[in-house]
Amino acid sequence: MKKVLTTSSFLVLGFFGLYYVFTLFGVRPVVSTYETVPEKPPEIGIAVADTNSVTQMSYPVEDFTGDTAYKVIRVIDGDTVKIDYNGKATNVRLIGVDTPETVHPNKPVEAYGKEASDFTKNLLHGESVYLRFDAEKTDKYDRLLAYLYRVPDGLFVNLEIVRQGYGHAYTRFPFKHMELFRYYGNRAREVGKGLYGLSEASSGGVIPQTGVSSVASEAVDAAAQNDVYVTRTGTKYHREGCRSLSRSKIPLSLAEAKQKYSPCGRCSPSR
Repeated sequence: MKKVLTTSSFLVLGFFGLYYVFTLFGVRPVVSTYETVPEKPPEIGIAVADTNSVTQMSYPVEDFTGDTAYKVIRVIDGDTVKIDYNGKATNVRLIGVDTPETVHPNKPVEAYGKEASDFTKNLLHGESVYLRFDAEKTDKYDRLLAYLYRVPDGLFVNLEIVRQGYGHAYTRFPFKHMELFRYYGNRAREVGKGLYGLSEASSGGVIPQTGVSSVASEAVDAAAQNDVYVTRTGTKYHREGCRSLSRSKIPLSLAEAKQKYSPCGRCSPSR
């Protein structure tokens, strides 16, 4: 028993002796302490970092393994194309996006219509596309209603038009990616992309792109003076080119419009 105590005492004294030596020379033993933090799962959909951060939206990625690629025959306007669909030339209306009219039988070419059409042509010239459908596959004009993804890079064409500001999110009817389109449409308007840049150029904002048509130039001047438009019987104010202005279009300053009208949910004018 006496031998055990002596040995224990020796071990204790040895420990404190080593600690004293380490301390004397400024060396301290390092104890590794860490916790294993479980990996956070990836965010899907809307991810909000904190109350002051900008909402981030996940860009959809599709798997096209085994899918049929359809040749684009021509671009009709900014939101409508003709494809070779199973051996038949078929018109496709892009879901979730609305661009100014250029080929409507009862309407003149709308402001920025040519620019929007040219943008879609540049995206799809000589290309093929994959198709994805939503709740409704065709509309009343017997056009296919589809999301287009460009071959071979998988570019989401519908969303790209909205994201780059050459069309606005068409939310009159619900669709799968509605919130995603709204998000990118608002971002495009805030930073003055595409057609929004053209409308801001006359007030010293974003520099307009080259090749602006005379119709678009006149509309830019009108927008600088009047800001928005209303109809004879409506209760909303609208952006230039909105489809709700097909029967009547009365120019009005934004300040006046806000006193009597509410903003159109379709074209999302300045609030």
